[in-house]
Amino acid sequence: GAIVYSPLRSHAPMSRDYAPPGCKVYIGGLDRNTTKADVEHFFRDFGKISSIWVARNPPGFGFVTFEDPYDAKDACKELDRADLNGNRVTVEVSHGRGRGGGGGRGGGGGFGRGYGR
Repeated sequence: GAIVYSPLRSHAPMSRDYAPPGCKVYIGGLDRNTTKADVEHFFRDFGKISSIWVARNPPGFGFVTFEDPYDAKDACKELDRADLNGNRVTVEVSHGRGRGGGGGRGGGGGFGRGYGR
């Protein structure tokens, strides 16, 4: 039996909070009283949301997982620095920060080269 790759978006999630790369959006700068419903309302025009999590302790940020990475990208483009409950929020695609990986490989090559004695 050959495994046929299907481009349909119906592959079963590996776990409850598994999200395909690029589908998870970080939102920061939230007011401490912002609710999940507020966040859902803020993002709902951009596509199907599969989950929302809002931090309580400490408050001020959350994650929204879209079903489609293109929707996530559009939401980031449109909503970054937008106003939610009187706060200007940061909205960006989450790259799984906090889970092993120093992220940002700074391309600082070239140091000390060409400075011969």
